[in-house]
Amino acid sequence: MRRSPVNLKVLNKLELDQRIRTLAQRERDLLHEVLLTIKEIDSRRTYLDLGFGSLFDYLVKGVGYSEGSAQRRIDAARMIREIPEIAAKIQTGELKLNQISLIQKASREVFKNQSITVTTDEKLEVIHDLCGKNHTESQQQVAAFFDLPVLQTTHQKTQADESVRIEFTLSKEAYAKVKQAQALLSHAVISADLGAFLEFLSDKVIKQKTSSLKAKKMPETDAAITLEDKVQVGNSDKSISSDKVNVSKTPNVNTRATATMAVYGQKPSAADTKKIRLKQVCCQFVDPVTGRRCESTWRLQVDHKHSQWAGGGHRVENLQLLCAGHNRSKYRTEAGIRYLS
Repeated sequence: MRRSPVNLKVLNKLELDQRIRTLAQRERDLLHEVLLTIKEIDSRRTYLDLGFGSLFDYLVKGVGYSEGSAQRRIDAARMIREIPEIAAKIQTGELKLNQISLIQKASREVFKNQSITVTTDEKLEVIHDLCGKNHTESQQQVAAFFDLPVLQTTHQKTQADESVRIEFTLSKEAYAKVKQAQALLSHAVISADLGAFLEFLSDKVIKQKTSSLKAKKMPETDAAITLEDKVQVGNSDKSISSDKVNVSKTPNVNTRATATMAVYGQKPSAADTKKIRLKQVCCQFVDPVTGRRCESTWRLQVDHKHSQWAGGGHRVENLQLLCAGHNRSKYRTEAGIRYLS
């Protein structure tokens, strides 16, 4: 039975104070349950069967969280999986989601810049330091603990390591072009970081222009197709080569490769790959129950509807685009591999 709404106007300040404190604790209790549920969903990858290419997309597009809220909950759920005891600190309010996100983001930055994995003990140490601190204090504490570079909010600023921080604004149309370009090159640049994307493009342009002075210039159309095929086919730009690979008649459950591309030195033609890419644009996975299409444009891979190990060929009508998550999920389903909690 639905409870009648409380008339807040008649409550005095002490009653309002007690009410908000009680509600805040209920909210933290509910958050505790939400994080445990997200952790289980993440472990079992159940969002793939619902038509979403990633946990982030599922929480934003399927559940309705904002991008920031979704990422904070993902960071917290994954840290609970690594350090179960922090769940109680979150439930009491001693540790906040934004503090956990600061730690997780800093850990990723340390790994990216120094190729060093932050240990569980190190995370525990900084967690103890953050308990009870506000956001500004937490930012300073995390930056000091991980020795992160100091960033200045200016249009262009050279930092201590000679890196340059740039702040600029893109129009809606220009930003859409950048996001589309990032999706097209998501196999080569897995991170969504704009700085890494710009560096990749710069390297490509420099290599292309300088190499043309030393060797015969490749025709522009051929060069474009070569780069596109390298980026769009397979799990990564190194996933397919002319070298011989061992292939069984059924998928190998111990390999990370997808079954659809594991063929003795073969792949769809460049022309067919380009044709499929231009025609389908996004991931073609459709939830058979709801009819929802994934539509992710990130890390798209050419897949065989009827897998090659089961007799499927390279005909255009047997090809489709799948995001990396759904391509791997299709392989796991065919191979009979189940996600474990």
